[in-house]
Amino acid sequence: MKSKVIGLDFDGTMVTHAYPALGKPLDYALEKLMAAGHKIILYTMRSGERLQDAVDYLEGEGVILYGVNENKTQKHWTESPKIYCNYYIDDLSIGIPLEAQVNGRPVVDWVEVEELLYECGLIDE
Repeated sequence: MKSKVIGLDFDGTMVTHAYPALGKPLDYALEKLMAAGHKIILYTMRSGERLQDAVDYLEGEGVILYGVNENKTQKHWTESPKIYCNYYIDDLSIGIPLEAQVNGRPVVDWVEVEELLYECGLIDE
């Protein structure tokens, strides 16, 4: 499969909700997405120091980011500020599988998302 660009939210998607602090890590399929050659864009509302906290956290986890709130290649073919990705994974997306969190705010259910990624041919088992 050709490499895809995957836009990933941070709070509620890669970590539990605890903004402005960093939440607890969720088990996500980033290693499998990266191993399959897909490009990861951090697609988040965080900014300034809080954004840097998220970037530093992900880099410390070995996540290789293709972009942070931008797709570097799209400026060559559009002036749109909307970040282009082939797929978006966000706890606020309609239809994204969620699981409850202790404080009541749902987070992405990565067990279900990983199954979807496999069914779409984006990752291997």
